[in-house]
Amino acid sequence: MKVKMLSRNPDNYVRETKLDLQRVPRNYDPALHPFEVPREYTRALNAVKLERVFAKPFLASLDGHRDGVNCMAKHPKSLSTVLSGACDGEIGDDKTVKQWKMDGPEYGEEEEPLHTILGKTVYTGIDHHWNKDIFATCGQQVDIWDEQRTSPICSMTWGLDSISSVKFNPIEVMFFLIFLL
Repeated sequence: MKVKMLSRNPDNYVRETKLDLQRVPRNYDPALHPFEVPREYTRALNAVKLERVFAKPFLASLDGHRDGVNCMAKHPKSLSTVLSGACDGEIGDDKTVKQWKMDGPEYGEEEEPLHTILGKTVYTGIDHHWNKDIFATCGQQVDIWDEQRTSPICSMTWGLDSISSVKFNPIEVMFFLIFLL
């Protein structure tokens, strides 16, 4: 009578600690795995997709605000320029429009507005024309301003209603001229 014994070395399959990875035997023969390359490509593609889904949405911090950000706007032609506004009382409801430099102040330089316009009413919205040096403000009335003037070019009211937002149409080139007529 013959007795065959199986003999295994415990070092090949037993972990030393709970943190060690389990050893899995693998056969590297390509004939046994004909779809290995497409399967690995699919796994890599799925891993990249999941990495994008679970990526952290943090892009940058909006420094300079003492309160929560209330509104944001992007530059129509520069993808890297984003403007933000907060309810921290620095600008406040003081009926003024201040034009600032897009570049931040130099070290030790005091930041001052380039141009300040004092209006008649409290403003609730503002928008700049895409191509011309004009902008519009709204509140109790809609005012069209030239950047170099301190009085509006045109003012429009619609009864007792207040307007909360104003926008220039980026597609209609002659919007300003049609709007005034």
